[in-house]
Amino acid sequence: MDKNVNLVTWAMSSCLTVFLFFLIGCDSVRLTPEEFLPTATLNLSVVEVRDEFLPYKKFCRRNPGECNMSGPTVIELTQEMKRLLSEVNTSVNLEIRFALDKDQYNKEEFWTYPRSDLGDCEDIALEKRSRLTKSGFPRGALRMAIGFHKKTLSSHALLLVETTEGTHVVDRITNQISLWYQTPYNFESRERSDGKWERFDQDIWTFY
Repeated sequence: MDKNVNLVTWAMSSCLTVFLFFLIGCDSVRLTPEEFLPTATLNLSVVEVRDEFLPYKKFCRRNPGECNMSGPTVIELTQEMKRLLSEVNTSVNLEIRFALDKDQYNKEEFWTYPRSDLGDCEDIALEKRSRLTKSGFPRGALRMAIGFHKKTLSSHALLLVETTEGTHVVDRITNQISLWYQTPYNFESRERSDGKWERFDQDIWTFY
């Protein structure tokens, strides 16, 4: 009798432990940089989901059609898509000269399209997204993201392209199209296809 009671007690205790782990323990399990293994498709742990990112929200209010994230969220990376990605990335990098928002608009942060062939990192990323959608890319697969350079620690806006061959980065500082983990950035947050923004685990960040 006592043995059966002990078995029932043990079983109930085990079930409770498992339940509590999934209820509160999963988010507290963090990987170290050494334990984390990146995959071609961005696989960072999400620690928070925000309804909005204010500078981007203001851009969307001024340009509502540009923030409609409809369409497929992943595209097949055909040779033609690769060519278009490279073409748009290179042409915008050559055409748009870097200029701070403070110098152009007397504001610390102002998301918009380049003006007079001038713009900062988010302006350039938005311009690339606009040109890619006009070339046939679904906006749902083109996500704005914020990263921090692993050496300079400076914040940086980029465009992520979700493809069948992984998450590719379209960046201002290079004409090369790379997978997200091959870039010199720690990723802080990313736009989702539902318009919300997700923040990533920073415990795995590495630095040069």
